[in-house]
Amino acid sequence: MKISVCPPMKTLLAALLAAAQPFTANAAAVWLGSASQWSIGYVSDSSQSYCTLLWDSETGKTVEFRETLKDATWIITDEAWSLPEHLATHVAIKGRSNSIEVPAAGAGGKSLRIWNLAENSNADGVHGIIRSALAGMADLQVSFQGNEPDWIIPTSRIYPMHATFTSCLQRLFANSAVKAESAATKPY
Repeated sequence: MKISVCPPMKTLLAALLAAAQPFTANAAAVWLGSASQWSIGYVSDSSQSYCTLLWDSETGKTVEFRETLKDATWIITDEAWSLPEHLATHVAIKGRSNSIEVPAAGAGGKSLRIWNLAENSNADGVHGIIRSALAGMADLQVSFQGNEPDWIIPTSRIYPMHATFTSCLQRLFANSAVKAESAATKPY
């Protein structure tokens, strides 16, 4: 089943993507599906392509999981935030039966990059959340330091879209193989 996104929603989602991420200024997004406030897209950038799993609360709050061939990133954005430059903080992530405190760093004045660790060592934790969500995990509760109320991220709604995200990942790996083959076998 293919779910289409209306043109105004695509424009809004593209604007949110552009605001939330620093490394895809010239990116082109292809939206593959959406349901229950979640959207899946394939973002092609000249330097790096990725699959995005984007939740839009429709109240100015968004959560985005990005998966590249080598890394995974989690960005939380609130249009009402005015975060200081070089912010370093922690957030608590609570699932059904466990919780963990992880580092976060400011990614612009309105966004936090969760599990922001050096040398892509955040990828395993973010990959774990993405894979668990695709398998039907319970919603996540995220607690922030300061006076920001807890957020409930409806990860339980992602499960019906697992085939769409899987096809996005297949596209990501297929495009990588084509680039590697053409660069190695056809240097001229």
